Amino acid sequence: MGDKLNPQRTISLGKSILALLVSALLSAMIWWALQSPLAGIAVLILCRLLFGRLFLKQKPPAHFLLHADREGFMKSLILTDKTAIFDGNNIYHFGLKHGLGTQPLTTLVQNLRDDGHRILCFFDANIYFTLRENGAFLKGAPFSVQLLRTAFDLKPNEIYVVPSRIQADRFIIETLSHLPKSFAVTNDRFRDFFSEYRFLEKNGWRKSVTIKQGALSLFNYTLKDPLSAECAHITSDNPSPS
Repeated sequence: MGDKLNPQRTISLGKSILALLVSALLSAMIWWALQSPLAGIAVLILCRLLFGRLFLKQKPPAHFLLHADREGFMKSLILTDKTAIFDGNNIYHFGLKHGLGTQPLTTLVQNLRDDGHRILCFFDANIYFTLRENGAFLKGAPFSVQLLRTAFDLKPNEIYVVPSRIQADRFIIETLSHLPKSFAVTNDRFRDFFSEYRFLEKNGWRKSVTIKQGALSLFNYTLKDPLSAECAHITSDNPSPS
């Protein structure tokens, strides 16, 4: 993933040869004018360094997926891995709506992880405040990834908290666009991004979450260890397409 999003600076063979020829010509002229081999060699080295910098392609700024990755694991994602990309805030709010708190997200992560999916869970920065307001940890505890690991039973390389005042939506969609064997776990359709990411208009990129007959359900996916006992008292949601 890192190689795809952040290509290294390169210099073409033709420009390299041109820089070498120009440097050699200037060095020969200096040497002839001063009759000093050392002067010619010094000019050759200086010219090569100068032209090398001029002809070298400028390295583009780091892609925002890599730049904002505090844990530093995005660059090592394998493009061909089966990846389940979670809309963390969205699924957590689904759990709160049904009186289940963090359990739906924890259950879905465990099921998909056990089925061999690489887990990547994006959170808005305000997830810490939402967790605290709902009693997930004591007031005054410092915000850290460890809190998310404990609350949702996640691993360090499964958590991506986007910068404050930025929604995770674009991060989720951009990651989906680069991982061919991935899908998003969310009840959000991201309609605001349809014109920019045309694949969102098609089916298959999203698996929605519902409660059916008192059990947690993931669209078009059979959960091996579904959350059910805690959901027995809950009215089922209307089925939601992927």
